[in-house]
Amino acid sequence: MDHIAKRQKVDEKAVLFNSDTLSKIISYLPSIDLLNLALASKRFGISDNNDDPSLIEKSAQILVQDIATEEQLAALPHYDGESSLADYHYLQLMREPLMFDQLVGDIEYVNSGDKSCVKYGNAYGSGLSTAFSNNILRAGRHYALFNIGDDGGVFIGVMRPGEAIQGASGSPRYEEFYQYFSQTHAERYNNNNVHCCLLAFETKKCLSSGWDDETSNETWEGSEPLSSGDDIGLLLNLDDGTLTVYKNGTKLGVMKRGLAGPYCWVTTMLGGRATIKRGTIPPL
Repeated sequence: MDHIAKRQKVDEKAVLFNSDTLSKIISYLPSIDLLNLALASKRFGISDNNDDPSLIEKSAQILVQDIATEEQLAALPHYDGESSLADYHYLQLMREPLMFDQLVGDIEYVNSGDKSCVKYGNAYGSGLSTAFSNNILRAGRHYALFNIGDDGGVFIGVMRPGEAIQGASGSPRYEEFYQYFSQTHAERYNNNNVHCCLLAFETKKCLSSGWDDETSNETWEGSEPLSSGDDIGLLLNLDDGTLTVYKNGTKLGVMKRGLAGPYCWVTTMLGGRATIKRGTIPPL
């Protein structure tokens, strides 16, 4: 009888701690808590064997497949050395509101509890300042809406993800910024040198930079005047390497081609205010 009771207990544990059950439990956990659980427990752990993932990795894989849309799955490329926990982490970021996580220069949040809206902190013309997101855009299609208020020289677009370190200033197009910038996943640029691409709100031109190469200042087909209060949509399509501009829901045109590798959303300004939010991806 004792061995039957022990077997029943083992069976009960097997039912409780299986990947299907665990995937439902971990759906309530932020990705950082899930990672801490994996690091703290050998049973749940992170496997070194891709052919034999751990229980928590199997659960994360099931969860991603259950809750992600087709568009979100397309934006989750699998890289060597990454586990399903990384996919779950990036999926959570894609489902959260967009915000400007890092500020460089004389720029500040309009409201201290809201990182989605920033404004220039000083008088117009005292130098470019930058705010950018930690939300990494790795593949697929991504759409952000920017609302520009009190325009005094605002630029919006994408740049390489990473961390600005002490000494950084100005715009990511220029040396005073990127020399003090720690890049993330530079090995995934696919030999692409478009590291920053911005729409100039006043001139409507496309400003891009390869950092160590020369900057460019280009016109693009479909551009038209933009006004404070307009909702400007930017569609980054990493499947075909384009950045397309929308104005109040209407497509204006492709601003830049030849983009590849990871990016993040960014605004640079000499004055004014910018708000970012996640938008519904326009149909193909």
